[in-house]
Amino acid sequence: MKKAVSRLFQLRKALDECEQELGLSNFSEVERAVYSYVSASENSSVTITSIKNDPYFAKYSLSTIKRAVLFLTSNRIISADQSSEDRREMILTLQQ
Repeated sequence: MKKAVSRLFQLRKALDECEQELGLSNFSEVERAVYSYVSASENSSVTITSIKNDPYFAKYSLSTIKRAVLFLTSNRIISADQSSEDRREMILTLQQ
C-alpha cells in the first residue's frame, strides 16, 4: 500500500511539472482537465456535451464545465466554432 501511495505522489508531481511547463499552473483543476481533453482528443468534434458525457467529468456539473470553457475561450486558449451539422453545438478546438 505504501508503495502505491508513493507512486501516486510521484505521478502527481510529474503532472504538476508538466502543467507548469505548459503554463497551466494558474488554471483551476477543471480548466486544466477541459484543456487536456480538447487538446488530446482524437475526435474532431469536441463539444461541451462530449466533455460532460466523458466518465472523468461526471464529478463536475454542467455549469462548472461551461465556466471552464468560457474561461478558456475568453483567454483565446481554445476556440468555439458553430457546428455545420447542428447549429446549437459549438465545436471546441485548441488555438494554434
